[in-house]
Amino acid sequence: MTQRQNRSADRAAAAPADGLTDNEGSLLALMLRRQPVTAYQLLRLYEQSPVSSFNESKGSLYPLIRRLKARGLIAAQPIAGDGRKSERLNCTAAGRAAARHWVKRLEPRHILPDDPLRTKAISFELLDAGERSAWIKAAKALTEAKIAEVEAYMIGLDLPHKEAIEANALGALQARLDWLDRLAGAVSEPPA
Repeated sequence: MTQRQNRSADRAAAAPADGLTDNEGSLLALMLRRQPVTAYQLLRLYEQSPVSSFNESKGSLYPLIRRLKARGLIAAQPIAGDGRKSERLNCTAAGRAAARHWVKRLEPRHILPDDPLRTKAISFELLDAGERSAWIKAAKALTEAKIAEVEAYMIGLDLPHKEAIEANALGALQARLDWLDRLAGAVSEPPA
């Protein structure tokens, strides 16, 4: 099997039975809020967002858009006179319906998402006490910087339910700081 076939098989396995992966649903929902939009504008929105867990690279966003177009969920109209062959993208009625279904769908994995820091902390025995302390200090500094970034980003943002979304992002980051403090206490104590 080629690398491309492997990626296609991985995407198919990750797609829920009802159609959209979380990346696809997130993209369609963003497009519905901003349309018409170009692929480049979508890329910039993802790059600028400090709160999106679906930050897409150019190498993955453009194929994602092509797949959604092929499925009839996105319509594209060429921009006249554009030398880069840019297109104005809009969700189709089927794309809107698919995005609505994606928003309504809840899965157990959405409740306690993957957490790379938690996963790494499970293996703290691989680090000595000084390395664990430095790791926690660095994680706290990154979290505090992310809080400042989210606060600054949210100032000019026009989103539905902005206050609730901001409270969720900042609350999660504050919970992260609290967890790092508990972790620091736990790793500084000798094992029982």
